[in-house]
Amino acid sequence: MDQSVCHLGLRQRRSGFTMVELLIVVAIVALLMSLLLPVCAAGLAAARQAACLTNLRSLATAVRLYTGDHRGAYPRAWAGDTCRWMDLLEPYVDKKAETYCCPSDDARVPLPWDDQITMSYGINCFRFKDDAHCFWYGVSTIAVKRPAETILLADCTPGRYYVGGGNRFREPVPGVDYRHSDGGFNAVFCDGHAETLKETTREDWDASQ
Repeated sequence: MDQSVCHLGLRQRRSGFTMVELLIVVAIVALLMSLLLPVCAAGLAAARQAACLTNLRSLATAVRLYTGDHRGAYPRAWAGDTCRWMDLLEPYVDKKAETYCCPSDDARVPLPWDDQITMSYGINCFRFKDDAHCFWYGVSTIAVKRPAETILLADCTPGRYYVGGGNRFREPVPGVDYRHSDGGFNAVFCDGHAETLKETTREDWDASQ
């Protein structure tokens, strides 16, 4: 037989992968995927958390504009059957911009009286001292002695618009949705800065001290 033909047949037989080689390739790909998927998931969670913090800062800016137009008064949590704090901010925040919706809020529950707002954030409604220091009734900016240490808005149970309430503090805080990495939640303070928190104390929510 012509040796060139034999060599050609040998080259043709060696051009493909054996079953063992295919299994090795599949195993390597599976290993790489198992290593990369958690990294990708963590990166996505971090991006959503950062976007949530941006939303809260935007809402804090709207609140600052509101207080400037209303003699230093924060928006009240409840101003009527169809008017809450987010309705009072309507001139400053586009309801269709999804500023009120946290990217990590998978439930995406719209407000019953206004389905244009998907609600993920609630206003602090603890009342530790009196009505003048409770955002449910309305608080003056000059009444908040520690604006950089007093929470104004936080991640809330989907569809709610307030967190906390009453004069008794406990963890986990009622109405707060601890939906971010490592069981944390995002909050914005009265001075406008936002951060991720895991645990809080009464002082973090008390506008009267």
